[in-house]
Amino acid sequence: MVQLKIYKVNISKSILAFIFVFFFFISNGQVLPVRLTTEMAENPLAVVENQPRLSWQLVSKESHASQIAYLILIASSEEKLNNDDGDIWNSGRVNSDKNLHIVYGGNPLKNETKYFWKVKVWNQSGKISKWSRTATFRTASLESDLHPTWIGAITKADSHLPEGRTYHTATFNREKKNSFINASDSLARRSIMLRKPFETKKEIKEAVVYISGLGHYELTINGKKVGNSQFAPLWTDYDKTVNYNIYELSAKEFQKGDNVIGVLLGNGMYNTLAERYTKFFVSFGPPTLFFKMKIKYNDGSEEIVKSDATWKYSKSPITYNSIFGGEDYNANLEQKGWNRKGFKDSDWKKVVIQEAPKGVLRSQTAPPVTIQKQYEVKTVKELKPNFYVFDMGQNLSGFPTIKVKGKKGQTIRVWVAEGLNEEGTIAQGRSGKPYYYDYTLKGKDVEEWTPKFSFYGYQYVQIENINYKEDKNKDLPTLVELKSNFIYNSAGEAGSFACSNEIFNKTHELINNSIKSNFQSVFTDCPQREKLGWLEEIQLNGPGLMFNYNLQNFIPATMQNISDSQRDNGLIPTIVPEYVIFGGDFTDSPEWGVTGVILPWMYYEYYGDASLLEKYFPVMKNYVDYLGTKATNHIVSHGLGDWYDYGTHPAGYSKNSPIALSATSHYYY
Repeated sequence: MVQLKIYKVNISKSILAFIFVFFFFISNGQVLPVRLTTEMAENPLAVVENQPRLSWQLVSKESHASQIAYLILIASSEEKLNNDDGDIWNSGRVNSDKNLHIVYGGNPLKNETKYFWKVKVWNQSGKISKWSRTATFRTASLESDLHPTWIGAITKADSHLPEGRTYHTATFNREKKNSFINASDSLARRSIMLRKPFETKKEIKEAVVYISGLGHYELTINGKKVGNSQFAPLWTDYDKTVNYNIYELSAKEFQKGDNVIGVLLGNGMYNTLAERYTKFFVSFGPPTLFFKMKIKYNDGSEEIVKSDATWKYSKSPITYNSIFGGEDYNANLEQKGWNRKGFKDSDWKKVVIQEAPKGVLRSQTAPPVTIQKQYEVKTVKELKPNFYVFDMGQNLSGFPTIKVKGKKGQTIRVWVAEGLNEEGTIAQGRSGKPYYYDYTLKGKDVEEWTPKFSFYGYQYVQIENINYKEDKNKDLPTLVELKSNFIYNSAGEAGSFACSNEIFNKTHELINNSIKSNFQSVFTDCPQREKLGWLEEIQLNGPGLMFNYNLQNFIPATMQNISDSQRDNGLIPTIVPEYVIFGGDFTDSPEWGVTGVILPWMYYEYYGDASLLEKYFPVMKNYVDYLGTKATNHIVSHGLGDWYDYGTHPAGYSKNSPIALSATSHYYY
């Protein structure tokens, strides 16, 4: 089957080079292998399979061109590969038209090792192509290889954080909520900075970092951020799976002599106990860090820098951070140069060794969430003197960036919302309130700030008691610039849609932006009030998602989350990861749980990859068996049914069709 895909690209030097190579190689009617992938990812850093699968695409200037054979070389170094020395695997000529999921057939691969590979093919006339460009993959670590030590500011025992998953806001009054917060140690909810100086005396060849900072982290080496992730690592059930990330660093990231590792930690879904709005109070523990860096020197020697008792910590300028309630930042608490050499950390405290999360440490193979787009102010209204509401022109999932100037100690409060009240103020009533960002100025020149550990769905921004651009009131701070950051998963778009009818084009754009706003660590139901992975999202819209996005490496992570959440009796809950147990139909609904059966099949149908069917067949079978125990004469009658069906009746349970119709249809399918 031939698929036609249209790619929109920015012309860069790399693209121009590719175009040159493309036309040079195929000008003689050659077939050229391009876009090499390992386990369906380009140059992955965390291959967990012992026999990874290799794939490539074919391009040709000729019509009816095809591949009749291939030859793969895998080498332990780029130099050997350039000399056509496949010391790890030389497939020899294989007479096959297959170019997807070629199973590695060489000697056993080593953990934490980088490999280099290339391929050439023969076309239908027997002509051999040039070698493809070099591709790479790095094998992941096992938890036993990493020997993780978790560090932070306070132990779980001393934190007095609530245990369990039944603390959702529907069962809480203000008094009970405050009692939970007051019983815990505030340090257990605090964003902290951790630092570790280390020295290098030899020339570095490369370094590889393995890191998991829970709930979320930002890593710097010598003051420079590593990677472009937001909200890393991706969400999991931390009692079952804990993701860690891998980064390759070149020698230029380091200095000869003193270097400093800096890590900033926030709460995320790992620790949701906080004031303001929250959907539930669930904590797996206080913020915590695992870190390992393997440095390879040019002389062949290695050195390990890891998280241990020698690290130090201090409270960060982020005085409040909640995935549900917002974020506050006091610029007067900044410690300039804290993550660089020469900083005096005598006032910092030694970290404590913390209890490790219960989950298995697994390499994150799904793509990260990143800032994808940025929007400037479209229109602004001054509702009354120094009271502004900004329309950012796009409803999105994300957070603002502000540039301000003013006096030391002045605070700007930034409210965000998807809609407006009749009087023009922002409306959070249906999306969870109160949610806002507070920034306290240090009073030096123009200050810029972007939140790091909280996001919300919004289009409108409301800021009171400010000047906008001009310093009309000398007693108030001035907002110099405002931008919206649109965040979603960086999986990338696989297809696009356009037609001659602008209504359909706009409808597609509307739906697509809604999907992007909910395409986070998991596919969520909404990017503000719940941020939960209700499973029907991904199976009901599965074909649309796969036609539009590259989900090859995202869906396997979803299936791991589903497997982690499955009960011993086979039940797959409606929400995965199941951070909070709502109970009843909101925990057990066939139209939601059956995603654990349908999704691996969709994956096979679309990508031709049976690996999820093979790996998760027990999950699939156990769920179908579970539904059988709930059926009477093969009729399943429980669950949410056709939830929020169309009509003038109140939203909720189906009014147009019986629950048994929907539930049994899914069971039968």
